[in-house]
Amino acid sequence: MTQHSLTQDPWFVDTNPELGLVPLSHLYNIDRARYAIASIARIIGNSASEPDATGAQPLDAWTVAGLLGGVEGLCEHMGVMTEAMLETARACAQDADFADPTHDAPASIQ
Repeated sequence: MTQHSLTQDPWFVDTNPELGLVPLSHLYNIDRARYAIASIARIIGNSASEPDATGAQPLDAWTVAGLLGGVEGLCEHMGVMTEAMLETARACAQDADFADPTHDAPASIQ
């Protein structure tokens, strides 16, 4: 059975490490993107209930399309950050295989 990327277990393959070192800046960027997506969803959701809720006019279709394009761009950014974190974690895992380190930091980030 072929697994879909949204339903597969990321730890199913033995070559995918479960733990690894990642730069916190990527996590902060993903967190910021998450808040931005939540804000855009709230704006579009509030617009969907207009004019019944407050009497204001709902957003134009081109505005909604632009906001949804922004969500798509943020999702792409989150994907890039995720790939960068996975690459760093894999590189650090490979560093553990090398003997005689000069200090505690992984060679991939020295």
